[in-house]
Amino acid sequence: MKLKSTLTFQLGTLIAGILIVMIAISSVATYITAYDKLYEAAGIEAYGCANITTGLINPADLDKALAGDVKTSENLGSTINWTTQHKDIFESQYILDLNGNLVALDDNLREKGFAPGDAFKMDEQAISTLLETGHPTYSEPYEFGGMNRLSGYAPIYEDHDPSKEIIAISVIDFDANIVSDRTWGVVSQGILISIIPMILAAIGTALLIRRKTKPISQLIVQAKEIADGNLMVEPTKVKSNDEIGSLATTLNQLTSNLQNILMTMRNTSHQLTENANETASSLNEMNTSVQVVANNIEEVSASMTDGMNHADQASNVLLSLAEDLQNMKIKADNTVEISNNTMQIATEGEVRAKEISNDMEKIKTGSKEVSDTIQQLVQSTTKIQSITNAISDIASQTNLLALNASIEAARAGEHGKGFAVVAEEVRKLAEQSNKEVSQVENLVKDIMDKIGKVMISSNENEKYIEKGSNTVHLTAQALNNISSAVANTVNEITTISNLLSTETVKSDKIVEMIQEFTQSIHQIESTMTNISAAAQETTAGIEEVADRSNGSTRMAQELENCVRTFKVKE
Repeated sequence: MKLKSTLTFQLGTLIAGILIVMIAISSVATYITAYDKLYEAAGIEAYGCANITTGLINPADLDKALAGDVKTSENLGSTINWTTQHKDIFESQYILDLNGNLVALDDNLREKGFAPGDAFKMDEQAISTLLETGHPTYSEPYEFGGMNRLSGYAPIYEDHDPSKEIIAISVIDFDANIVSDRTWGVVSQGILISIIPMILAAIGTALLIRRKTKPISQLIVQAKEIADGNLMVEPTKVKSNDEIGSLATTLNQLTSNLQNILMTMRNTSHQLTENANETASSLNEMNTSVQVVANNIEEVSASMTDGMNHADQASNVLLSLAEDLQNMKIKADNTVEISNNTMQIATEGEVRAKEISNDMEKIKTGSKEVSDTIQQLVQSTTKIQSITNAISDIASQTNLLALNASIEAARAGEHGKGFAVVAEEVRKLAEQSNKEVSQVENLVKDIMDKIGKVMISSNENEKYIEKGSNTVHLTAQALNNISSAVANTVNEITTISNLLSTETVKSDKIVEMIQEFTQSIHQIESTMTNISAAAQETTAGIEEVADRSNGSTRMAQELENCVRTFKVKE
């Protein structure tokens, strides 16, 4: 380390500079004080001598000189030469009137070209003070007549009587430079005397500073080692209990604390790096899982959309099926009503057949009533034809209804199988009814033939009546069978109608459930959309966290690399 950059040199220079400044300040203060005192003493001496020498002046001569007597002025000048001849410090002495004109002057001033009556510069403020107080005074230094002057002013009273007016002023001049010269002479001796103690104090201070700052150099070396990253540097031992000792203790403690901190930071940074790597790996796995979940959610959402469309279609189909079932119920109710009418007609036909049988029995009892009976038989036969025609029409309608029922059952699918069986049975019964009606028509035709034959030959009446009785008996039995069949058909159709009512209610409930299911699917689709959006946001958040985790990993690695630049005890 260069000498100029050492603390000892800097402190020594600072202290020496302070001493020099102190000496300079002290010298300036001494100079100012001495100058003021010497200036005051010179002024007092000047106006004191001027005041004393006024006694050498004859008042009568002064009056003449003031009146302009040149000879008298010269004599007065010769008189006041005594002062400058006996005191070398005085440069000149002269007498001024109150207007500042020379009345008398010594040889020194005369040699410089001045003469009585010339105007001469004077300190107006000092003259004013003199005239007001009547006390001698002195001027400030001023430049006049080629010289820096300090003048002492003394009043000259009329007849030297202080109770009378001041008529002139006695003036003695100093060279003002003599005050500064003498002041500097006094101050320079003090400066020379002060330099030796200052030098000794500076040397002693430098040695003391060197002794005190030597441990600081050792501490600086230790601090540089620490700054270079070497925390294994040996601690500096300082025995003093002053600030340097405290600094050494603090630096040693700082070294120990830095070792502990860096060891902790090294372990922490290493652990932080491992944790950050594990976190980044976990976040990447989470991101992959969330992506898979998001894809699955999108697939489920698409499937839910398809399911919703199918549910809408199923709801429409079930609505159509409910309408068809309702129509089938109406047709079944109409069929029941028609069947009841058919059964009633069949019952009436059976009653009529029994009446015919009774009539045939009456024919057997007597021939007298043959014509009437035959006439009634003709009428009954005509009615039977009407009944058979009605039964034929009912059978045709029943057959048509059975065909329609079979078609509707086929549309109903599984639910219409039972109804199809019943419809088939109804159709068979209708066909059977058609056959029976056909037989009845044939029988009626035969009866009509028989009646014709009876009209031709009454001998064969009994035979034909017996045959007609049997035929009527068979007709009654057939009508009874038709009535029973129609009754069974009515029961079956009633059961079918009830089943259709139940199925209609069930279909309405199914439609309502399908609609609720469709709404649920819509809600699920909306929820899945929200879940998909949340999954995307989660993915973005995980990616952001992963980026931050990677940033933390980089910072942890940088911290670990930074910590590794320090050498610490393991």
